[in-house]
Amino acid sequence: MYKISLLPLLALLVLLNACSSPRVRHTLLHLNDTHSHLEPVPVNLTVGDARIRTDLGGFARLKTTVDQMRAEEPALLLLHAGDAVQGTLYFTLFNGSAEFDLLNALKVDAMTFGNHEFDRGTAPIPGWISSSRFPWLSANIDFSAEPAIAPLVKPYLVKEVQGEKIAIIGVTTETTADTSMNVGKARFLDAVRSTREQVAALTSQGINRIILLSHLGYQQDKALAARVAGVDIIVGGHSHSLLGDPKQLSLIGLLPEGDYPTEIKGKDGRRVLVLQAWKWGQMLGRIQVTFDNEGVIDSFKGEPVIPVGGRFVRNGVAVLPDTPDYQRIVAAVNDSGIARITSEDPAVVEDLAVYSDQLKKYRNNIVAIAADELPVGFNSGPGPLVADSMLAAAPGVQIALLNYGGLRRGLAAGNISVGDIMEILPFANSLTLVDLTGAELKQSLENHVDFLINKFGLQSKAMPYLANAVMTVSTSAPAGKRITALAIRDQNGKYQPIKPEKVYRAVVNTFVAGGGDGFGIIKRATGFRSDTGIIDSDAFMEYLKKNRRISNPTEQRVILLTDDLQR
Repeated sequence: MYKISLLPLLALLVLLNACSSPRVRHTLLHLNDTHSHLEPVPVNLTVGDARIRTDLGGFARLKTTVDQMRAEEPALLLLHAGDAVQGTLYFTLFNGSAEFDLLNALKVDAMTFGNHEFDRGTAPIPGWISSSRFPWLSANIDFSAEPAIAPLVKPYLVKEVQGEKIAIIGVTTETTADTSMNVGKARFLDAVRSTREQVAALTSQGINRIILLSHLGYQQDKALAARVAGVDIIVGGHSHSLLGDPKQLSLIGLLPEGDYPTEIKGKDGRRVLVLQAWKWGQMLGRIQVTFDNEGVIDSFKGEPVIPVGGRFVRNGVAVLPDTPDYQRIVAAVNDSGIARITSEDPAVVEDLAVYSDQLKKYRNNIVAIAADELPVGFNSGPGPLVADSMLAAAPGVQIALLNYGGLRRGLAAGNISVGDIMEILPFANSLTLVDLTGAELKQSLENHVDFLINKFGLQSKAMPYLANAVMTVSTSAPAGKRITALAIRDQNGKYQPIKPEKVYRAVVNTFVAGGGDGFGIIKRATGFRSDTGIIDSDAFMEYLKKNRRISNPTEQRVILLTDDLQR
């Protein structure tokens, strides 16, 4: 008789059982940069050969979509990557209460800080966090000098989902102090270093499934993914990046900035998935991920959704339901695989009505008429007109300069109301006069262009808005040498190249005067400076009242070189 040891056999069975254990599929939903857009956002889409106008997003449609997905997978996570506030009258008048009421209705699991959460300083933040039925996370904001906030914020959250521990770390752009009105005594630490520290703390606890909830921007997220080992998924925001399948999005006339998800090779050789869900609640990010037993991503499937309303307008005329044209549009939208005709959740519609009814009196006063549609563009749309209004409000000024982020949306053709103006210019900045040398002015614009390229990428056409000046830009040139020409119109109406030593009087908003969005040179300028006390939206309102009927600007104030336009 032979004696057979059972120990090796048992060990082998345990190993085989571990290797063959069923993979758990995790579903992750995410939003970013909703910016107080609680109602649907009207946009233009190209469906087939037709240009149509319809509504995207809105919290009532987001609620319907989230609830449908939760019914299929109750254990899913829903994350928000920051900038929940600032951008519509809801924030202007209700100071965040409407936004966080509706985020609670969506049952968000966690949120990180966006830079615009500091637009009213730190005073309202404790109240927002306390009213949120979800944690706010930040690993790289030091709130130790803000005792009302510090106890309310944790660097990360660990959730047990389907028997597995998943960690969520929050980080926010270190440029927040330069891109918000007032960060109080909060200090913004290096996001890469802070992430490394938290990953080390989590892995020491045996947690190897890690999500970074980031408000750094798409380009910065990709760079961080390649530099920090141990992060599996980055749920991003800040840059408003539309990610997705180019073929799917082209079916509705949209062009993505990158794939959804964008796959990056991490420092440890493991794949890292970088996500972002566009802006304003117009998209709900969705990804399904499985991990192996070592916490490495085994497989994934990205399925973001663009919730679309059921009303379509073509050439200014509503497309009637039950017509062949309507059915063709609906079929084309649904066939895209990313857009989805979605009904509105009645409870959210009712909740929102409590706020929206109070806004009507503010929104409905008509100020002027737009003769045609004014989409956002550096030479078109409201931007150049707002710059003109700044110039008109400050006699004797030689140039008006508006930062790209200071303007929040375009205008549809037709009536322009007070509400439209306040949503275009929601920050209530006053206008500031400042004297700059030609060298300071050019370098300020160089720095802002560099800031925009770093945030949005070389392919972006984000540029500042100018009045009484023209500049030529080559985005492909090295940083600091992108502006190849800059001229200001003289008293005779002729554009003259700036002289480095000559002093020019400029009008900017208080945000730019304070060094925001890369304008540190203007902040540090030692010449004449005076806050006029005129609010930017008031100046624009007066300009519109005076002109009554406006059209799209045609003057080329910012000229991108041909080779850049073809890149």
